[in-house]
Amino acid sequence: MNTLLRLLYYILTRLTALAVIIILIILAAFIGFDWANINVIVNEGLTERAEVVLTDQEPTELNKFYTQEYLDRDPLLSINPYENFIINDYDHRIKIKKLWVWPWQNETRVIVEEVITGIDGSTKNEDSDEKTVPTWENGEKILVMEKDGRWRISNVILIRPIEIEPEIENNVEQDQDEPEGQNEGNQEEQVEDGQEGQLEENQEEQQEEGQE
Repeated sequence: MNTLLRLLYYILTRLTALAVIIILIILAAFIGFDWANINVIVNEGLTERAEVVLTDQEPTELNKFYTQEYLDRDPLLSINPYENFIINDYDHRIKIKKLWVWPWQNETRVIVEEVITGIDGSTKNEDSDEKTVPTWENGEKILVMEKDGRWRISNVILIRPIEIEPEIENNVEQDQDEPEGQNEGNQEEQVEDGQEGQLEENQEEQQEEGQE
C-alpha cells in the first residue's frame, strides 16, 4: 500500500511540474507575440503619422496603426501646422522606454520617447507671414493601446516635453569660436616674428661692433 501511494505521489508531482512548465511556455509565447506586435505598431505607427503630418499626405494608411476614433480627433491631422510648408528632410527618433502586456489584456500602455529634429523646409507661399517651420511636439509620451482583433493606438498623451536647442544656433556659435581661435594664433605668430626680428637686429649690431 505504501509503495502504491509513493508511486502515485511521484507521478502526481511530476505531472504537476510538467503542467506548470507547459503553462509557462505557452504564457511566454503569447507575451512575446503581443510584445512583438505592439513594438512594430508603435514604431511604424509613429513613423507613418509623422510622415503624413510633415509631408501633408493623405492619412489612408494610418488606420492600420490607430483607431478611427483617435484619427478623428488627432489635433495634428485636423489642424496641420506644416500644411503651408514643403518639408525636405527631418530626423525622427523613437525609443520605447516601457512595454509590458499580459496575454489576457485587451488594453495596455506603452511609454515612448519621440523626438523629431532637423526639420528642413520652406514655405509654399512666399507672401505668407509664416517663415519659420514649427517644431515637433517632442517628449516622453504614453501610447494607449487597444486590442480589437489586432493592436492599435487609441490615444497619445504627452507627459514630459523635451526642449531641443536649435542646431542653427549651435552652428553659429561654433563659427564664431573658430575666428577667435584663429586670431589668437595669428597674434602669437606675430609676437614670435617680432621677437625673432629683434634677435637678428641685436646679432647684427654685435657683429658690427666686433668688426670696429
